[in-house]
This record gives sequence, structure tokens and C-alpha cells, in this order.
Amino acid sequence: MMPELLRIGPIVIQTYTVLLDLAILGGLGALAWQGWRTEQQAVAWLDAGLSALLGGIVMGRVEHILIHWEYFSGHADEIVQLWRGGLGWHGAVAGGLAGLAIFCAVRRLSFRQIADTLALILPIGAVFAYAGCLMARCGYGREVETLAGYPPLVAAELPDLYGIVAPRLASQLYGIVWGVLLAGGVVLMTKLIRRPGVRLWLVLILLGAGSFGIGFTRGDAALSVGTLRLDQVLDLAIATAGLLGTLLSSAAGQLTRTPSQPETTNAL
Repeated sequence: MMPELLRIGPIVIQTYTVLLDLAILGGLGALAWQGWRTEQQAVAWLDAGLSALLGGIVMGRVEHILIHWEYFSGHADEIVQLWRGGLGWHGAVAGGLAGLAIFCAVRRLSFRQIADTLALILPIGAVFAYAGCLMARCGYGREVETLAGYPPLVAAELPDLYGIVAPRLASQLYGIVWGVLLAGGVVLMTKLIRRPGVRLWLVLILLGAGSFGIGFTRGDAALSVGTLRLDQVLDLAIATAGLLGTLLSSAAGQLTRTPSQPETTNAL
């Protein structure tokens, strides 16, 4: 594993940070390109992405602080020190969607069209995030007695956050694979699901469900809610929000159709 990508004097460049920045830049670039391709509004779509990014950073940070309030209550000066790390992906998704919705309402852009592009960006972002965790040794899997009973790549000799190498379930690798499969699924969705806006909600269902399942394999410390990790409860909340969004989008599509106006079959 390689938590540090590069050192330039006193400056340490973290691998996780670089991978996350690449995911963000790639996502913003994809939004700008899609905005130019569909509506000749590259700048407007880029601004929408920046609004989503701002909302995601704020709410992702809020989630992290609330979960670790016992620490931050005694280190209030670190609350705004984003460069030290600490964002919750559940809050980031919720804040990102809220920021995007507000921007689209103000600028009168189509939230659903932009959401369809985000449907592909999110799984790719998850791949980069899990890969970053693999390099930074966060989100590691729980220990197993031996690798003998596990197929290759299901478990491996991996370090925990403190650098202790032991046979572990490859939780970060599961996330990478799930993100890749989900990205491929989104490409398939573009051919099968024509109604705008629905794909994003389906992706949220699958992202939440996948993260929930991976949670059973993780070995890093986490607050518990009954028999589940707190992050698993939040995973279910994301999946539930995706389900509600899917149902509402489908219902809205039915309401806007008339008997003489069949649903369009043109991809957006």
C-alpha cells in the first residue's frame, strides 16, 4: 500500500487525496462536456457541478463531525480543517443533490438531465474512493484466521490503519469491483431506461445496498446501531432515498403523459 504518493520537502502528497481530486476533476469535466453536447451550456453545467461539490463538501464534513463529535468537541479548531481529511459519503451525496437542486432551480436548468450524467459519475467516483482507501489503509476488512479457505482476492494479506498486516477480507477491493460493475450497469441503463432522472436514483439504491453489504466484511472501528454499523444504517438511508426518488420520478413521468402523448424513446 502507498498512503503517501510523493514528498516535496515538508509537503506530503497523499495518494487518497490525489485519487479523490482526480475523480472530482473528471466528474466536473464530464458535466461540462455533456452540458455542451446536449444544450451548448458547458459553463452552466460546470457551475451546477461546482454547486453540487460545495454542498457535498459541507454536508459530508457535517456528517463526519457529528459521528466523531466526542473528538471534535474537544478540538473545535479542527472542524474547518478540511485538509486533515474527514468527509462522510452519505452526507456528501445528500448535500451534493441539495446543492444541485438549488442551483438548477435558480438557473432554470433541468435537474433530471444533469442527474443522468451524475448517475455515471457516482460509481466511477466510488471506484476512486475505494482505491484511495486501499492505498491509505482505511475501510479495511476484518481479520480471518487463514487465507487457505478463501479464493484469491476475496481475502489477502492487507494492512489496517496502523500498518499491521494480517489476513483480511479485501473490503476495499469489493468496493472497487462493485463500482466498476455499477458503472457498466449505468451504461446499460442508458439504453434501457429512457425516462430522464431515473437512473441516478437507481444508482443510489445500488450504491447504498453495495456499501451496506460490504459493511459486514469491514474491520475498522465504527459506532454501532443494534447489530449494524452506523455507516450501514446510513447506507440503508441512501438506498431508501434512491427508492423514493425512483418512485416519485416514475409517478411524475406518468402524470406528465397524456393518452395522445406516448413516452419518448429518444435517449437524452
